Amino acid sequence: MCATLSLARPTALVVHDDGDTLDVLIGLFEAAGFDVVTAVSGFRAQALLEGDRGIDVVIVPWDAGHPVGGDIYRWSLQRRYDLRDGFVFLAGETPPDFDRLVAGRCLEVSMARPAEVVRVAIAAVRRRAQLEAARDAAFEDADTTLPTLLLADDEPVLLRAMSGLFSEAGYAVSGVDNGHGAILQLEHQDFDVIVTDWNMDDGNGADIYRWIVQVKPWLAERVVFLSDEEGEDAAVVAPGRPMFRKGADSHELGEVLRHIVRHVRGEPEPF
Repeated sequence: MCATLSLARPTALVVHDDGDTLDVLIGLFEAAGFDVVTAVSGFRAQALLEGDRGIDVVIVPWDAGHPVGGDIYRWSLQRRYDLRDGFVFLAGETPPDFDRLVAGRCLEVSMARPAEVVRVAIAAVRRRAQLEAARDAAFEDADTTLPTLLLADDEPVLLRAMSGLFSEAGYAVSGVDNGHGAILQLEHQDFDVIVTDWNMDDGNGADIYRWIVQVKPWLAERVVFLSDEEGEDAAVVAPGRPMFRKGADSHELGEVLRHIVRHVRGEPEPF
């Protein structure tokens, strides 16, 4: 017996090129309280994800015979990053690059256990709802007098450590672990200052800066880069933007950030 949702009816995008399997999945998800939209190809799935209809979870095969799940997930990291943890993959065996790409955000389930597919999808929908509620609550409780700082770094230990340091320095910090996550944040909010690692695998500092220049050019002068070693194209992509070596003395970095914040907020420079 399948679990059912107690939340308002979420929407599941079910992707499969086999009609019989698609019919089984539609029946399961409708019985569990989902609205269901379907696609038989990756192209159609991407079109639906780009449309106006909200999608809460994506059910898609990903194995040796069906690479479409990996293709759609890679696309989503570029175009629908908000769904990065909203996939359930149907797979008999783990794809070779599954763990590297998904990084623990989503699960794979065998179609031999159809009830488990629905259970995992329900858990994903509830988890996303809880995270969104927590983010909304944090935003409402935030001290709006503090300067806002977006921090992007794909090293978890360093991200936590720097978030703590910047918070102690008086910033309201939003931390993300990759460039695409930073872009998603920037789509919804302007920050007083943006600090990003130059070298990241899932969207790097150059990707963030190019997006800012194209979409929100007024933020370009708020960007500061961190790096273990400067990228060869840093001076070309982001000429004049400061870059600091990770682990170096943070005093100069702090002064640069304070200067940016004063400029953004129209505050005078200290004598």
